[in-house]
Amino acid sequence: MVGALFYDQWRFRILQNQISAQSKELKRYEERYRSLVESAEDFIFTVDDSGRFRSLNTFTAAFFGGTPSQFIGQPLSNLFSKEVAEKQLSIIKHVFQVGKSVRDDFMVTTGEHQVLLNANFMPHKDEKGNVRSVLCIAKDITESKKLENHLVNTEKLASMGTLAAGVAHEINNPLGIILGFTDLLLEKCEKNSRLYQDLKTIEHHGLHCKAVVENLLRFARHGEGLYEYCDINESIRNIMDVVKHSLDMNDIELRLSLSPDLPEVKGDLRQMQQVILNLINNAAASMKNGGILWISSAIDANKEKVVVIVRDNGHGIPPEYMDKIFDPFFTTKSEGEGTGLGLSVSHGIVTKYEGAITCESNTTNSGSNPKGTTFKITLRIKQD
Repeated sequence: MVGALFYDQWRFRILQNQISAQSKELKRYEERYRSLVESAEDFIFTVDDSGRFRSLNTFTAAFFGGTPSQFIGQPLSNLFSKEVAEKQLSIIKHVFQVGKSVRDDFMVTTGEHQVLLNANFMPHKDEKGNVRSVLCIAKDITESKKLENHLVNTEKLASMGTLAAGVAHEINNPLGIILGFTDLLLEKCEKNSRLYQDLKTIEHHGLHCKAVVENLLRFARHGEGLYEYCDINESIRNIMDVVKHSLDMNDIELRLSLSPDLPEVKGDLRQMQQVILNLINNAAASMKNGGILWISSAIDANKEKVVVIVRDNGHGIPPEYMDKIFDPFFTTKSEGEGTGLGLSVSHGIVTKYEGAITCESNTTNSGSNPKGTTFKITLRIKQD
């Protein structure tokens, strides 16, 4: 009897030690899991079926300017915009109903920060298989999405280069014949006659077409690596001489601010003129009833690049079109008003010379962001 009691006590101590060891191991796993969640630079949170936070990691709370304890029990709409919160709540209810994961992308904005998140909403089930809450793990894919769009855009531009080369060669032959016969007819006409003036008009537009074809061919050969340098202020002034009258006629005020003594930049003079002209034409098209056009040039703080700004207060570009504006043949203009090549060609020219062109636009006045479009061109300067 005593031996049996001693054996039971011995077995109890063994089980107690095993339970204690397992508890410690479980605690270590919990701490390791908590450490992984807390150190992750991803948005991790759980919500109930009404869309209220049950838990969230420090990174998520810090992004929205608080601590996890501040947001527990609050609805999604307290952190996310109304549109995003409604979209998330719809997904969460679906996960509760079907018990399966759902993946989706959504944009999050807080202050000046705007990130694109790829989120996976996963069911958290109990022992009986019932969904108790929904776990969301969202990764910031803003930069990878930009890179993806850049690669797609590069592929489109490469295809356009091949197409441009073919079209340019096909146009060159009849264009040469037109200019040749025009020149012959000009030699037979009196310079003061109406016929002579008509032929000069044909010649002028024919030469313009020839210049466009040459630009297309240069664009198609953007990989040849022959760099030239130019005075960007001279490019802008030359274009101003051409468009000033047109801007005045359309009641567009020009405000020019060019920093003196800028170093030369990588880029062909004529091609840089084409870029500036394309941006001016787009700006003018957005200000049908008049407006203000700002053009400025300056060297950046590091004195390594020259920055050219072309800004207008026109109707702006809708947000859904911003990712497409540099795509070949994409245009928001009415049929017959644009080909959709201006910005794609400009993008090709600037990037060919190791520069960059970016765009910001607002369709309505919002706080410190007035309505209009701003193009920023960054060009490398010539090194002595």
